[in-house]
Amino acid sequence: MQTQQTNAITNIDQLFEAVGVNDKTLSRADKENLDKQGFLIVPGLLDKKWLEQLRAEFERLLAEHEKENGQHARQTTGTRHVDNLAAHGKLFEDIFSHPKLLAAARHILGDDLRFGGIHGRDPLPGFGQQGLHSDAPPRQPGTPYQVVTSLWALDDFTAQNGATRLVPGTHTETGLPPKETRQPGYYHPKQIFAVAPAGSAIIFNGHLWHSGTENKSKGSRRALQCVHVAPGYPYYTSIGEKIPEGVSPAARYLMSVSQIVGRQNEF
Repeated sequence: MQTQQTNAITNIDQLFEAVGVNDKTLSRADKENLDKQGFLIVPGLLDKKWLEQLRAEFERLLAEHEKENGQHARQTTGTRHVDNLAAHGKLFEDIFSHPKLLAAARHILGDDLRFGGIHGRDPLPGFGQQGLHSDAPPRQPGTPYQVVTSLWALDDFTAQNGATRLVPGTHTETGLPPKETRQPGYYHPKQIFAVAPAGSAIIFNGHLWHSGTENKSKGSRRALQCVHVAPGYPYYTSIGEKIPEGVSPAARYLMSVSQIVGRQNEF
């Protein structure tokens, strides 16, 4: 995990210096994949210790949430979920301020990027299948991209346990995905499964067509979903107007430019 920074950050160049982004953080191949395919799958961004800590905190927060609210959401959606993880400390701050993620977000969104939110999801066995969608409203030709989504695998992502499916290259499309592709049972001939070991990050242009798939296993497929957005993005975040006490300067900067409150997407 990153080391704690003590100086206030006032612009994106200072942010990148603080978290350790440099001109080698994204390779030429990384940039080409983001431009042409719309995504990166990066193994090993969470080391073993960090991964175990995140799993433990995911379960602790989930148990706390269910104690307070019951299991209604789990019973009705088939998904265990914990929201607004930005309020729960450095374990999660180091996700949304990770150098690789921020470099990719800047490559897609430009300098004026904002943090949109981070949440935890775990589709239960037999659940998780969605229709293809993007995480942004329809984009007009030639207009900038508005969102970068990243999924951080707390368990292995496999074709059996509900790994996210992606349709490479569809981030360049304008308008909504065709109606038939938005049906959960639709199979797209170009779709791939984002198969990746635990500790990996799947970073993609949020305009890319994607969806969760059915967890056909008997186990968990826990993940963290994080978004970074451009100004004017109409969905997300649960940060609200109050930044939690004690956050790092990098996290504070990213949160301070993100005063957008709206709905949440699934993945």
